[in-house]
Amino acid sequence: MLIYVTFSHILTTFIALVHALEAARYLYSVIDRVPLIDSEKKDGRRLDNVVGQITFDDVSFSYSSRKDTPVLKKLSLSFPAAKTCALVGLSGSGKSTIVSLIERFYDVDNGAILLDAVDIRELNLKWLRSQIGLVSQDPILFSTTVYENVALGLLGTTYEGLPAKEILALVREACIKAHAHDFILGLPNGYDTQVGDGGMLLSGGQKQRIAIARAVVADPKILLLDEATSALDTQSEGIVQAALTQASQGSFSLLSYQPY
Repeated sequence: MLIYVTFSHILTTFIALVHALEAARYLYSVIDRVPLIDSEKKDGRRLDNVVGQITFDDVSFSYSSRKDTPVLKKLSLSFPAAKTCALVGLSGSGKSTIVSLIERFYDVDNGAILLDAVDIRELNLKWLRSQIGLVSQDPILFSTTVYENVALGLLGTTYEGLPAKEILALVREACIKAHAHDFILGLPNGYDTQVGDGGMLLSGGQKQRIAIARAVVADPKILLLDEATSALDTQSEGIVQAALTQASQGSFSLLSYQPY
């Protein structure tokens, strides 16, 4: 009986060891994987002057998990610089896919996406994304202060190395554009107020306006707004829409909406 009990304990440990080995195998496969789209690569072009015109030239695309279901079929569109364009369509019609392709979260299967007549696959990926501000339907805020959440929008841009005083000025200016400055001053510690995990200490409209401020703080040439007001009530939507109008002045803006 003593030998049996001892071996039963060994068996339990062995099962845990097998699970640990399998988890380690998966973990190391992720670490060793070389991504097809690598934002850390140093190669690629950087344009001296970005106008902001985006062109979809005969683009076809399907997600790797469902290659037999095309999302875009030979799509050709041209978005002029310094204008506001809207994509309106039902859920699943490809609005978010177009936004993701511009950000180069995925590469097209056929055709090309051009920024100022240059294929975005020829551009340095980190530089490309530094030219773009993105506000999604459900923005993610980090568990830190309002100030630091907005200042994260400066990472990878020419403003990143500025003195703290100048960064604070940029953050305040962005929050004013996003109609967020007034409610931030009303928080317990102003810009130093903790927003909580995922921004749980703020309302939906407040989170959206901070996300807008983060997107525009580096003055991007391209502003992508993926159903940025769909989860808000009527009053909050009106405030956020006014913030979007203010923030998008002077840059190309692409908004996506579901029809009512």
